[in-house]
Amino acid sequence: MKNWLSGKRIYLTINRRKVFKWFVIILAIVAVVAITLYFFRNPILQSYVNKKITNFNQKYNAELRIGEIKLKGISQLEINGLSLKPVNGDTLIKTRFIHARINLWKLLLRRVGLRNLELSDTYISLIRQDSINNYSFLFKKTSKQNAVESDTIPNYNEKFYQLFNAIFDKIPSQLKITNFNASSSVNGHVLSLHIDHFNITDRAFKSWVVVKEENQSWRWIVDGKLDAYNRTAVVKWYCPGRQKVVLPYLQYKWKADVAFDTIQFNLAESQYSHGVFSVNGFASIKGLEVQHAAISNEKVIFAKAALNYRVNIGKDYFELDSLSTATINKLDINPYLKYRPHPSKQITLIINKPDFPSQNLFESLPQGLFSNLQGIQTSGELSYHLKFIVDFAHPDNLVFESSLDRHKFHIDHFGRTNLSFFNAPFSYTAYEHGVPVRTFMVGPENSNFRTLDQISPYLKNAVMTSEDGAFYGHRGFLPEAFKNAIVADIKQKRFARGGSTISMQLVKNVFLTRNKTISRKLEEVLIVWLIENNGLSTKDRMLEVYLNIIEWGPMIYGAQEASQFYFSKDASQLTLAEAIYMASIIPHPKWFMYSFETDGHLKEFLGGFYNLMSQKMLHKEYITEADQSSLVPDVVLTGPAKNLLLKADTLTAPIDSLKMDLELPADEL
Repeated sequence: MKNWLSGKRIYLTINRRKVFKWFVIILAIVAVVAITLYFFRNPILQSYVNKKITNFNQKYNAELRIGEIKLKGISQLEINGLSLKPVNGDTLIKTRFIHARINLWKLLLRRVGLRNLELSDTYISLIRQDSINNYSFLFKKTSKQNAVESDTIPNYNEKFYQLFNAIFDKIPSQLKITNFNASSSVNGHVLSLHIDHFNITDRAFKSWVVVKEENQSWRWIVDGKLDAYNRTAVVKWYCPGRQKVVLPYLQYKWKADVAFDTIQFNLAESQYSHGVFSVNGFASIKGLEVQHAAISNEKVIFAKAALNYRVNIGKDYFELDSLSTATINKLDINPYLKYRPHPSKQITLIINKPDFPSQNLFESLPQGLFSNLQGIQTSGELSYHLKFIVDFAHPDNLVFESSLDRHKFHIDHFGRTNLSFFNAPFSYTAYEHGVPVRTFMVGPENSNFRTLDQISPYLKNAVMTSEDGAFYGHRGFLPEAFKNAIVADIKQKRFARGGSTISMQLVKNVFLTRNKTISRKLEEVLIVWLIENNGLSTKDRMLEVYLNIIEWGPMIYGAQEASQFYFSKDASQLTLAEAIYMASIIPHPKWFMYSFETDGHLKEFLGGFYNLMSQKMLHKEYITEADQSSLVPDVVLTGPAKNLLLKADTLTAPIDSLKMDLELPADEL
């Protein structure tokens, strides 16, 4: 037994010695390899980088050049001289010196992280002359890439989560940028940006930015904190003193002026859970001023706008959670917005705003968007509901619900404009392209004015049937008509139809210029709601004013002028055929001559319009069966209009403009 144990000890001792011997040998080999790699690290690195540069240049048809690259120690990288340009193109990027200290722990996890980064004398130059530029070469995709992407089901949650982490991984603990320059030249229009020093120290930064455009220059301040470890960020952008930040290039590109006092962005929290990547934070802008002809004729001012946001990114959607709060001046809402781009574009927007003081709404209206309502005083409460759901591949399934409800609501004092002034005789000014072209009285002082009972019932009813079949039954809006208009616009991929009621057309003509701006439409909707829901006028008076002011031909306004212009008769004497014809030209009154053949008879396509109109008018008991059976889709011009009738060979209007939409407004009451 003793011999066996002794032999066992000898065997284990020998094995330990062998293991130790091999361990020493392996350790020595590793040490030799490590020492060899260390001493030859720069030639190896240079060879590796050269290979990557060659592949990059071949793939993008580019000229990427690096003057000298070397490792200092095992974690510090230095580059002296780097440039990038397309072949036969202008230089896009040039940097004199780059020094980076790499985070070895992240590198072991196959993630590139930086502890320190230093850049000196960096120049970025974007140049475009007509269709030629020096940057698009970086974004060209091969046919193979496009084929792969088209067949791939999106994973937005994973992609954005990875991108989010990659961005924060690249933020160094210490950053020093010296003499950074970026410029853009678009067809000779030059915009440049210069930063003398930009440093991140202990996660905080503050820097001056000098921007120049043509003969103008601005100085901005950007400061904040970037915490790569906790994945949080705070960024603030403003000008010194009380100066506003003026955004360059917008005036040159879109004829728009945009300025603000301060923009602040805060990324407070992020998480990935159950396949959803969520980001929480806060964004705000103060003293925003916007001026553009498509928005408003006046400068639009937002004193304060803010968003406490929670954004969720799922596998195939982006979502603004209803926990988010959007604030405009004194008004807070909790919107829900969802966008699903795949397999077809889908948008969902829901807003539910329970009872709130009505004055908060009117005091929150941006200055310049609602000039007629400026200074209005109200009491009581309002509530609002909006539900909009659309799948662009199936527009007929669109859902549209919108309602602004009042609770003991009352207008205590009109603002700049008395919204009931048109109940009495008033002076009306007609506009074309925002320019006043004619002014006349709407009242007995005008010999062409006609009260409602002095206008042919045929004309009144034909206009209502054509323009607003439920005029006497709604409060200014027909949600179904809005829905149908949106569906038609989506199908035709343009603004093909409108959803305007007679009330909306009246407000547009009486209170607003004819400029097609966003502000005009928003103000139109709100004024219509105030008039219709607060009894500021009767339906009869609204229809009476409408029929006396709308354009019915070149510089022809009102039913009486139109009756004389086309038929040399009083508005009370119009026949059914004449009334339907006059209703047909309201959408395009200046194009009346395109409704006629060279022999003076109405064109054949109007027969369908006459048939549809007469059916609807009979259904609503506006006409009798005898009226319908005797109706002939033709009229005889006897007034001055006949002298303006164009011959067929002089017609220049697009054929599409002659076609009529035979789908008339909804008749829901």
